[in-house]
Amino acid sequence: MNKSILIILIILLNAVAFGQNQSYSKIYFVRSRNFFASNAISYIGVENQKKFELPLGGVVEYKIYSEGEISVEADYSGFMKFYCNLNVKRGKEYFVLLDSKQFHQVEEEKVAKFLKVPSSFETREEEIDSREVINVTPKEEKTSSPGQGTCFLVSSEGYFVTNYHCIENAKGITIRGIGNNPLAKHNAVVIASDVSNDLALIKINNPDLKFPDPPFSIRKERLLLAEKYYALGFFGSGLSEKGMNISEGIISSKTGLNNDVSIFLVSQALDPGTSGGPIIDENGNLIGVVYSKINGEWFGIKADYLETFLKNVEGFVLPVYKNELKDMPLPQKVETLKKIVFALEVS
Repeated sequence: MNKSILIILIILLNAVAFGQNQSYSKIYFVRSRNFFASNAISYIGVENQKKFELPLGGVVEYKIYSEGEISVEADYSGFMKFYCNLNVKRGKEYFVLLDSKQFHQVEEEKVAKFLKVPSSFETREEEIDSREVINVTPKEEKTSSPGQGTCFLVSSEGYFVTNYHCIENAKGITIRGIGNNPLAKHNAVVIASDVSNDLALIKINNPDLKFPDPPFSIRKERLLLAEKYYALGFFGSGLSEKGMNISEGIISSKTGLNNDVSIFLVSQALDPGTSGGPIIDENGNLIGVVYSKINGEWFGIKADYLETFLKNVEGFVLPVYKNELKDMPLPQKVETLKKIVFALEVS
């Protein structure tokens, strides 16, 4: 065997042996600068450990001795939390990115530009008194009901809008209740996502299904404080069998946390099942999409951000929306909207 090849093989074998014998792994926590409220402080909590700060644009190199499935939490200044599970194996490196409104494991290439800046680095270490490796017993797979949410029709071609967080990492997406049949289920696929604004466009590819034109128009005028709104969606477990719910309230703030202009605050508490549902004004104009609960308060994504997202989806033709709801009494508005607002289940 060529001597140079032999040397390379020895080096590679030693590297493998080092990884196998190493008593710890490394997790690189990275917070990008693409964040909707960059002034807030983020804290990282690794399972059974004290939390530490992850600064904007910073990297924390975390040495961990435990193995198995590890639960990690990103606590965004106490009003928003994200979770990520890692299957940690000894001698390996992992990269976790806190970016905009998500917290997830990524490949090294995704965060390479942050790792190249030494000034952004901090180091942390799992606190184990004996410094012995703790083998974490794998957690049992949860057997809870499928993920739930709401979606609504934005094109008679079978396109629907929902929240990105409702379909993130979904293996299967099901829309229920089409054709006024609460038990009917139709599979949908993701067409496009806007992660930063928590929006997703999904589609049912079934030529046998016929959909009406959406009966609303997208409002162009600015929102007004204290004006009335109506949010539609599906409440908790049972979804379609219990029927669509409607919540009435007023706009409490025209912006979100830290003056985030893409969202607005609503006065009425909503149910997580309504995430992704439409929010209309008294005239039947679409003014937003139910977004999320932050620090006990609910928000809506402004409709003009939805419109911008839809206009930029390749292959999707934004319809010319006509408001058919304006002169209807509220009960008739709701009956009409029931034909285009549906329960969403993901697995």
